[in-house]
Amino acid sequence: MALEQLQAALADRYLVEREIGRGGMATVYLARDIKHDRHVAVKVLDPELGAVLGVERFLSEIKVTANLQHPNLLPLFDSGTAAGNLYYVMPYVEGESLRARLERERQLPVEEAVRITIAIASALEYAHEHGVIHRDLKPENILIQAGEPVVADFGIALAVSKAGGARVTQTGLSLGTPQYMSPEQATGDRVIDRRSDIYSLAAMTYEMLTGEPPHTGSTMQAVIARLLTEQPRSVRLIRPNVPEHVELALERALEKLPADRWPTAREFSDALKGNAGTSAARPPRSRATLMARGWRARLATPLVIGFGAVALAAIVFGAQMWRVARSAPTERATVRFPLNLPADAQYAPSVGQSMSISRDGSLIVFVAMNSAGATQVYARKIDDPVAHVVPHTQGAATAFTSPDGKWVATLDGQVLQKVSLESGAAFPLSPQQTAQQGATWTSRGDIVFSVGRLHRVPETGGAPVPVCSAAIPGVEQEQNPLALADGDRVLFGAYGKGGLGAAKLAVASIVTGTCRYLDIAGLAPLGFVDEFLIYVTGDGVLMGIPFDVGSLRALGPAIPLMTDIAVFSNTGTAQASLSASGTLVTESGAVSTRLVIADLAGNVTPIPVDARAYGYPRMSPDGSKLAVTVISAARREIWIYDMASHSSAKVTEGAFVNERPEWSPDGKRILYRTSRGEQSSLWWRAADLSGPEEALLSVKGDSYFEGVITPDARYVVYQVDNLNANLLYRALGGTDTTSHPIAVSPALETQARVSSDGRWVAFVTNGSGRDEVVVQPFPGPGPRTLVSSKGGREPIWSRDGRRLFYREGEELVAANVRTAPGFSVASRDVLFRDRFIRG
Repeated sequence: MALEQLQAALADRYLVEREIGRGGMATVYLARDIKHDRHVAVKVLDPELGAVLGVERFLSEIKVTANLQHPNLLPLFDSGTAAGNLYYVMPYVEGESLRARLERERQLPVEEAVRITIAIASALEYAHEHGVIHRDLKPENILIQAGEPVVADFGIALAVSKAGGARVTQTGLSLGTPQYMSPEQATGDRVIDRRSDIYSLAAMTYEMLTGEPPHTGSTMQAVIARLLTEQPRSVRLIRPNVPEHVELALERALEKLPADRWPTAREFSDALKGNAGTSAARPPRSRATLMARGWRARLATPLVIGFGAVALAAIVFGAQMWRVARSAPTERATVRFPLNLPADAQYAPSVGQSMSISRDGSLIVFVAMNSAGATQVYARKIDDPVAHVVPHTQGAATAFTSPDGKWVATLDGQVLQKVSLESGAAFPLSPQQTAQQGATWTSRGDIVFSVGRLHRVPETGGAPVPVCSAAIPGVEQEQNPLALADGDRVLFGAYGKGGLGAAKLAVASIVTGTCRYLDIAGLAPLGFVDEFLIYVTGDGVLMGIPFDVGSLRALGPAIPLMTDIAVFSNTGTAQASLSASGTLVTESGAVSTRLVIADLAGNVTPIPVDARAYGYPRMSPDGSKLAVTVISAARREIWIYDMASHSSAKVTEGAFVNERPEWSPDGKRILYRTSRGEQSSLWWRAADLSGPEEALLSVKGDSYFEGVITPDARYVVYQVDNLNANLLYRALGGTDTTSHPIAVSPALETQARVSSDGRWVAFVTNGSGRDEVVVQPFPGPGPRTLVSSKGGREPIWSRDGRRLFYREGEELVAANVRTAPGFSVASRDVLFRDRFIRG
């Protein structure tokens, strides 16, 4: 509605001044009440929504809200229609919203967060006793007036829901915000009572204390999946100074089942005050029922093989996959057993499709790393306790099996080949292929793989041919193909500029070359269990949807089954595979790890933060803060952790991949790699978050992998990762900002680190056939000195520049170095067994 129209329609009662806010349900205007000479907020409902609701019904329902009077409730002054649009009028609060404060401070003092929650609980108790449920509690609806919280829009969502009924969903309006929505709201239960508001209030309290809601995700679908299937992380692990009784009160308020929560807001408030006695103890956690629009997913007897980032493990629920029924879920015992690797290997997922299970479920193949740091394909039969090397597969990034399970096909970034599992003989099929985005083998003898677009090659070898004769409009990536049983049709994930989160499932015909979207939001189809299509979304959520494979049509809504399936953010490759018998092999995208400080004897002191998937921890120059990558299924974000206050803050706001943080020498900036734009680039941001993120190195055609700033802050040393990984440097200021080489050769040169005096640069090169740590003068030229004796990675200089630490196999080594008259290694000390995660 135009401002001029509203001003004319309300001119006899209100002087409308300007728009002050806009949300999914209404636009808010600042106006002056002519009769009472006071400022008010006029909220005008979306015209399409208003048309669906109907004037008389909505105004009748909103009268309930008008009778609520409480110090912590924002009252309703007026309601009506203006130029055919529904509106209602509430006091104008000059303070800020709780959302604005959280955006500014992120975490509130514990005492204040509890005080605000208790005040809101008082308002809830009053409204609930009068039969009114809010249904849309969120920080945007909490206004801070003279330091006191005031709840806005109380009962508006209920009025909208009652007036519009089922028709409201046709407008796209969401009654409730996913991050604060109760599970029963998320699953569309008809009966929503006071316990739903208690859940939403607890979710806000959780965010006030920790800096983020209990469940997060880059899409609404991902948030709801986590809401239905996961328990929130412990508040006291994130923020240890939160009192135990507060944590217990929150845990009970955030229970999945309403029956397990506090029955009233008053009891929740008493528990937060520590006055609940033994009643504050949380009842035993109930198993969450996975529901979506009436469907209930029952985890019956699946076999799930899980890959972790450090070790391999198997989780066995039984002999089959999922059965979907309307009955309550049945508890099953979980049995775990190790998937043993040879002693000199470790699981290290690649950027490609790094695992696959044969169609009959009897064989698993996966990519792991050998002692030389090179990838290798291993095969393990389900009934064999040991995994064995597949010959001729060194350097492979992708591995998948033939339909009969007798062959393994691999891609190493250069050659597509197949290897016989019986004889070990290898047969090249197609040269110069760089596919990293999934592959499948059809029953008619075609191998379909993705190089951004789907291509196919006969299993006997030949030139690759595009599968789709014409791209689907708007699609830039076709990947994660799955061959159907007819040998012709292939399901795959497709997306354009919207990225992984906007991916949809699509279908291609090898025979006709036609390709089209399916009406299913997903990234990677895995296969079928009974009448259900199982697939992974761009957020790493495993979904099941009733599906007719003949007509390629969904027969009902999708159901979340698991979360945190690993999706490699750069390539969009989902790390999961499903056999025809219903055995799932998957890598978790959020393997729990711990941050620790190790002394020079290998003794560790835990850092008091929650167990999450971490990578690339980097201490600030003064040791007061830690920058670290936090990894989830489809995103990698940079966070800063304060060692003294135990608080944390997120640095990065955009892109799917943000990783490898490094500090500026003065500790005022964080430099990191990000996937913004057409290729990876280097960005940085003020460590105190006082300014926005800014691009440091972003040149079209170049992909930057990591960078460090020299101790004198004059240069940035970086790795460019195009055909070969090379090291370069350039000035941060002045007239000469051209790039200069440090190490440019056919070998891979990575992980550059400059000494504290700025005279030497250490890095890793594989020119000898294995990774080695070397040092050469910076900026050069000068001779290169070999530092490691048995291979090495991740060099780090000591503060005084007299020692160079690096990882050598399973040991952490310190090389004692001399820098005069030239550079040399005086001795090497093995410090301790290296049992820590790479990076």
